[in-house]
Amino acid sequence: MKRINTKIRIILVYMITITISIIAININYNKLYNKVKIIDDREEVIKKASMSIPVKIEFFNEKWGRCVLEDKNSINNIWNFIDEIMKSTSKRSDYKIDNTSPINIVGNIYYLNGMKCEFQVSNVLKLNNYIYGDSYKLPIINNLRNSLLSYLYSPNNLAQFISQTNKVILMDKLRGKVKFGNSDKDKIRNLISKAIKLEDDKEIMDLTRRQTYPSSHIKVYMDQENDNYLKVKSYNVINIDIYDEFFIVQYLGDENGRHIYMKGNLKNICDELSNNYSNKFN
Repeated sequence: MKRINTKIRIILVYMITITISIIAININYNKLYNKVKIIDDREEVIKKASMSIPVKIEFFNEKWGRCVLEDKNSINNIWNFIDEIMKSTSKRSDYKIDNTSPINIVGNIYYLNGMKCEFQVSNVLKLNNYIYGDSYKLPIINNLRNSLLSYLYSPNNLAQFISQTNKVILMDKLRGKVKFGNSDKDKIRNLISKAIKLEDDKEIMDLTRRQTYPSSHIKVYMDQENDNYLKVKSYNVINIDIYDEFFIVQYLGDENGRHIYMKGNLKNICDELSNNYSNKFN
């Protein structure tokens, strides 16, 4: 009888232990479950996922005009910079912008779900009224700004600087400096607007291999001709090296020192202008 009672006690203790364990597990599970936000609305899931998928980026610079990016590679290139800047960076709405960069770019990012956010890049990144400007992120911010700037280097945007109010000078190693007149500027502007921006490295290498040295140079001052102070600023100057079949553009305000290759013939008009100038003094 004692053996039976002992067995019953053991069974009861075992059952009580199992019951307590089950209750404890359920309590802990409920606590953990309550901390997890379950999204059972399919539309909300799609909305949250698509919010981080940019499909179009448009931006504008006071000097270089505007550009719209809609191809996947270009969008990913810009978005990767923005994403990297936002990672491990403190965002602030009360950040005082010390705008030491003369280049300022503003724009909009459009997402797959129809949402839009505004951004601004100078020496900091401003996104939806939050500012990311930690000093250790400055190289990435500079790369973002210069990458956006590179997309603005189009023939049409370049041609706008060859206007009656801009000073444009031809620099010829044989004849020295020649200042373009308004009719000459019109011809140059028309030719530049019809040029093709070269993106293919092989085509660029083939052209530069055939034509090693430029025949002449054009210096363009981007702001109005009567502003002498701005003329000495690097961000106000564009250099154009002239070759037989192409020309190379360098905006001195670009910190990367980027060279933009464009296919088009500016050599003939430059030779014509230079010869006309020489004949006047012969």
